[in-house]
Amino acid sequence: MDGVELKDGGADNVVDLSEAGPCTNSEIVITGSNNKIVIGKGAALVNVRMQLLSNGNFVEIGDSCRITASVIMKLVDHNSLVIGAGTTIGGCNFICGEGTAISVGRDCMLAWNLEVRTTDSHAIIDVATAQRVNPAADIVIADHVWIGAHATILKGAHIGRNSVVSIRSVVTEKFHESGLVIGGAPARKLRSGINWCRPLLG
Repeated sequence: MDGVELKDGGADNVVDLSEAGPCTNSEIVITGSNNKIVIGKGAALVNVRMQLLSNGNFVEIGDSCRITASVIMKLVDHNSLVIGAGTTIGGCNFICGEGTAISVGRDCMLAWNLEVRTTDSHAIIDVATAQRVNPAADIVIADHVWIGAHATILKGAHIGRNSVVSIRSVVTEKFHESGLVIGGAPARKLRSGINWCRPLLG
């Protein structure tokens, strides 16, 4: 497809761009096998880099999305990234590993210079027990969530629907309640009972 360069070094991979919208300067690199990528109807990829470095991964970009992102599925198999319909992303690094999942809901608005990662990529070991203390964990961003620029969403985080994450926040916990303003490093609940609107104010 025009605007997307595919480099498939594995076997039995499926990349479905048949209904995608206009794409620009994007690249998909697959070194593993049995991976599946589905780009929804009218979805646009702009400066997207996908690297699927393991097997059995799944990436779905919903209908009418417009995204600029880097997507890395790391060395352990069976990771997934699902982005719901109508979501826009100005610039985000999605890093998924150790067989985990990232779910981004419908009609979300993610700003730029963001990082969303399910894994620390390296182990931290408790000396007394010799046990690892930083396992990977899934991330859930529910429908209609606005994430401000420079924010980081880390393993195990959950952000409830209709919520706003303020600029430069670091989200490490689960916020299941809807309609929150979340902010800080680490992030905490700053306000409840809110919603937000997409149109620019000026």
